[in-house]
Amino acid sequence: MIMMTSDVLRIFVAGLLGLVMGRLSSRGQVSRTFAIVALGSALVAIISTELFRSLDYPWSSDPGRLSAQVVAAMGFIGTGLIWTSEGGQVRGLSVSASLWLTAIMGLLIGSGLKHISTVAAFAVLMIYWLIGLIFRKRGSAEDD
Repeated sequence: MIMMTSDVLRIFVAGLLGLVMGRLSSRGQVSRTFAIVALGSALVAIISTELFRSLDYPWSSDPGRLSAQVVAAMGFIGTGLIWTSEGGQVRGLSVSASLWLTAIMGLLIGSGLKHISTVAAFAVLMIYWLIGLIFRKRGSAEDD
């Protein structure tokens, strides 16, 4: 029962962090997508660790396989978020990178790596805050 409560908490925290990251990185336009990606990544990490723990086959188990597929999928999805405007400027790169990072944060949280998850979440939120502060001072909109 305690393990299940921990898993539920990790899923909730990942989804909430994804929601916040989506809100901060793209002015809230794709917050739901970020939350779903973080939550899904946490689920994959939980499934991966719990599945291979239950199999108890150390010579054939590799919990990193499922997590690697999340990173590969995010490369595919992230590519779809990047485009070139009519003026020849590349757009969507920061949103794509943020979504990729959100997936990795979900994997960290889902894996139960509390200390590194906390430090990474703090670092990410500080970056968003600092960049927002800089652009507000300059009085300009953030470019991708």
